[in-house]
Amino acid sequence: MIHTVIFDLDGTLLDTIEDLAAAGNYVCRENGWPEHSVAEFRTMVGHGMANLVARFSPPEAQDPAQLSDTLRRFGGYYGAHGTDHTRPYPGIEALLSQLKGEGRRLAVYSNKADTFSQALIDFYFPGVFDLVKGKVANLPVKPDPAGIHAVMTELGADPASTLFVGDSSVDIQTGHNASLRACGVTWGFRSRESLVEAGADFLADTAAELGDIIRRA
Repeated sequence: MIHTVIFDLDGTLLDTIEDLAAAGNYVCRENGWPEHSVAEFRTMVGHGMANLVARFSPPEAQDPAQLSDTLRRFGGYYGAHGTDHTRPYPGIEALLSQLKGEGRRLAVYSNKADTFSQALIDFYFPGVFDLVKGKVANLPVKPDPAGIHAVMTELGADPASTLFVGDSSVDIQTGHNASLRACGVTWGFRSRESLVEAGADFLADTAAELGDIIRRA
């Protein structure tokens, strides 16, 4: 039985892609760089904000000092506009309420910077999660399992009764690297095929299906 559910954030709980793209394109416009479509940003996200910045920056802007400045400017815009278009995916709020009412522990672990992860969860899901952890200094990004291990230690969670839920192959790899079962959700930023190829233990096409998987796993 699943007692603890750890969720990815972007593409799993919240559809954040338009606000991430807007922040990236803001920096591109300011620097006179080519802008990118939302679909292109969809393929860039998932590996942390530093990697996202490197991916939308042109080849001539890849030196460490420039990338650091780009990350700072990206973060400044995103911090001010990160809820302009972001919304929970259909059924997610009801699902979380049901799971919490059933006595399950709920957590978030994201490659998104911890400051932004905390702010978004506080804004959209106040009081719902037992623990929220994003990217902090000296913590490697997913699929390294260090962050998941930290979350589980803090919660006192048993791997046998814990499920990791995410929308990308990176999330599936992260769960497996932490010796957890991993459920892929198909409404996010990656394809169903990529989740299958990554070896997802379960697949959910809707929030209701995810709830059913959690209850029977």
